[in-house]
Amino acid sequence: MKTNYFLLLLLGLLFVGCNKTTKTEKDTKTLATKKEGLKDESAFSNQQISNLEFQIGAFKIGSEKVSNAELKKYLLENLPKLEAMLKEYKSAVNLTTSESTSDQNQRELYKLAIADTKGFDNVFILYYKDFLKKTIHENSAQTLDNEIYDSLKNRYGNILYEQKLYFDVLK
Repeated sequence: MKTNYFLLLLLGLLFVGCNKTTKTEKDTKTLATKKEGLKDESAFSNQQISNLEFQIGAFKIGSEKVSNAELKKYLLENLPKLEAMLKEYKSAVNLTTSESTSDQNQRELYKLAIADTKGFDNVFILYYKDFLKKTIHENSAQTLDNEIYDSLKNRYGNILYEQKLYFDVLK
């Protein structure tokens, strides 16, 4: 009877020992998942253009509907900065069409456009903070080899972080 338990214990240890992944397998899995996250530079730039178009649209809608004078002033002052950034991205990608906003960003803009003016400030801040969180994550996760695109990405990232700080302090 003792030998049966001993054999079962030995067999169990053998299965557990064989089931562990090796260090090289872990490293390979990590590398594979990192490479899958990379996008083509032009596809990433098109996504950034879509995000900038969303921001410009959101700032225009917000500047018309918000009741907080400080927020309205901030939106109007920073709108030209976003428009200039969009112009630089479009010239880098050689994009001439003006309607490249993604479907998700279009839906979010539509939600802002139809939102009731009563309590709009809170709705705007909520949607915009969510957008900033998502966009900052996408921007920081991307690595680009092209110096021009990388420079644009970094400058856009600075704008996003600046806005995040403002909106985090706002409410």
